[in-house]
Amino acid sequence: MEDEQQSPNEAKPPRGRFTIVYLIHEAFRRDLARLSSALRATGVDQHRARQLRSHWAFLEDQLHHHHEVEDASLWPLVRPKLSGRHEDLDVLAEMEAQHVVLLPHCEAIGQGFAALAQQPSEQAGSQLAGAIDEMGTELGSHLADEEQRCFPVIDQALSAEEFESFGKATAKAIGMRGSARFFPWIFDGADPVERTAVLSMPPAPVRVLCRTMWEPRYARTVATLWS
Repeated sequence: MEDEQQSPNEAKPPRGRFTIVYLIHEAFRRDLARLSSALRATGVDQHRARQLRSHWAFLEDQLHHHHEVEDASLWPLVRPKLSGRHEDLDVLAEMEAQHVVLLPHCEAIGQGFAALAQQPSEQAGSQLAGAIDEMGTELGSHLADEEQRCFPVIDQALSAEEFESFGKATAKAIGMRGSARFFPWIFDGADPVERTAVLSMPPAPVRVLCRTMWEPRYARTVATLWS
């Protein structure tokens, strides 16, 4: 059975070694917009509210994991390389501070979903959609800041080998069960070249499972989630 290991002759993704991070960022932006739209639709009953709440829980978990990896693993790896480069060190500090700013938004959305699941109403759905829009604006600003200001710092600080080692350690921490949801989620709407490049990173069994089981299951799930 063929897997999706990238051959040397295949096109390299235009966003290079940050491709997977861009895909994660785009998945956050995409699904926050989807949640907002779904909550504003008419007829959000208790079942639908719980369905959307479950996806928010997944999204929030991915966000916390993403930021925890940066704060606990990536920044400590980069900081020693930036000795004397105060402006670059300030960028990392700002990224950490922005992570903290997002926490109250997550808490408010969680409370909003809990209330909506108990007593659905158009007003409650609209208010929760507004809270998600605010979160989307705040998070979108942070992600853009990270892409424009932080990626160049990391790119200069870490060698290809160091970045690859960090990526492998992060993938290992996700585990097989986490990968079953993570990879199809970030591949939703992804460019095929970028998808192939990212999927060449994990071991062959992950690539095969992703193509034959995980992505088809994800497609069935989102067909009902966003319909």
